[in-house]
Amino acid sequence: MAIDGAAGAITTCYLLRHCDVENPRGVIYGHLPGYGLSARGREQARRLGLFLAVREPEAIYCSPLERAVETAELIQQELPARVPFHRSQELIEAEFGRYLQGVRYRQIPWRRPRWLAHMVWPGILPPDESVGAMHARVSSVIESGLRSHAGGAFVCISHGDPIQAYWATLDGRPPWALHRLQCSKGGLLELTFRGAQLLRKVYLSPAAVAAALEGAPAPATT
Repeated sequence: MAIDGAAGAITTCYLLRHCDVENPRGVIYGHLPGYGLSARGREQARRLGLFLAVREPEAIYCSPLERAVETAELIQQELPARVPFHRSQELIEAEFGRYLQGVRYRQIPWRRPRWLAHMVWPGILPPDESVGAMHARVSSVIESGLRSHAGGAFVCISHGDPIQAYWATLDGRPPWALHRLQCSKGGLLELTFRGAQLLRKVYLSPAAVAAALEGAPAPATT
C-alpha cells in the first residue's frame, strides 16, 4: 500500500460499528431499510461523538445503510466543526446479510440452513462473502483515508462482519475466527499507522468509550 509523501506520518483510523438498532421483532435486518437507531443507540452515538471530538477527525466515511448513516450524523453533531461526510459502498453490511434478513434469530438454523456453513467457513457457499473479500473492501477505504488524512485522524463506520473480517485478517486468524471476534454495536477499533504500517490496534467496547469520557481506566483489547 503506497502512502504518497507520508511514509513517516502517524495517522489514526477509528473503525466503528454502527450503534444499537431499534429492532422490536428481533429479526436479522441485513440490508433492509427502516432500521434506525434505538434510544440506547442514539446515546452510544452521542458518546462516540464526544470521544472523537477531542481526537479531531478530519472526515467520516460510512456504510450507506440507515443505521450507519444515523450513527455518523449523530457523531458529527458532537464534533467541534463539521467534517466531510462520505457514504461508501465498500463499508456496507456483509452480502450474506441479504440471505438472513427478515428472519428472527431463533429461526435461522431451520429457515436459513446455509447459515451453518457460514459459521464454519464464511464464504464457502453462495451467496456468502469471504473474509478476504470483506477485508479487501474495508482496507480499500482505510488505505484511501491514510492517503487523504496523513498525519491526522479519520472515522470509518461499518457493520459487525466486515469489521471482524478486517480484524481477523490483521491478526492472521483463519476465516472461522470471524465469529470469535466481537465488535459490539457502538464499539470501535483504534488503528494507528505510521505511513502504511500498522503500529497499534486497540478494541474499545461501548463501556470502554464511556469510561474514557469519564476519565476512568477501562480495559482495552489489542
